[in-house]
Amino acid sequence: MKLLTWAAGAALVIASSWGVAQDLTEIDKPASELEEVLAQEIELPPGAQSVRVVRVTMDPHTAAAWHTHPSPVYVYVVEGEVTLEVEGETKTIKAGEAVAEPLDARMRALNTTDQPAHAVVFQVSPKEKAFLEEDAQN
Repeated sequence: MKLLTWAAGAALVIASSWGVAQDLTEIDKPASELEEVLAQEIELPPGAQSVRVVRVTMDPHTAAAWHTHPSPVYVYVVEGEVTLEVEGETKTIKAGEAVAEPLDARMRALNTTDQPAHAVVFQVSPKEKAFLEEDAQN
């Protein structure tokens, strides 16, 4: 009898959760807003790929080491601003903006402001490729 009571209770819980799920699918107001910040077509080599998502915090008045990226890298600035110095040219990316970093270009990121900067960096590459290669000329 206890097993039958437990089974009936479980069926009631499942049925009620299905009802909630069904109600949620009928809501016509979106739960969030999508905004495309950056779109770029890329060609990936055949074989297994690795996706990396890296959170970066840059303290005020700091710079990353000079480096290159052997695979496409995309930077989205969440808070503050980051200046990219790429082979003598600079570009500042502010919160809410994104940029694609050039392949195999000597570069570094800087925070020249008095506030910390927070960014998210995305990279898709073959599993065996390094995220970055530090420049020996630092």
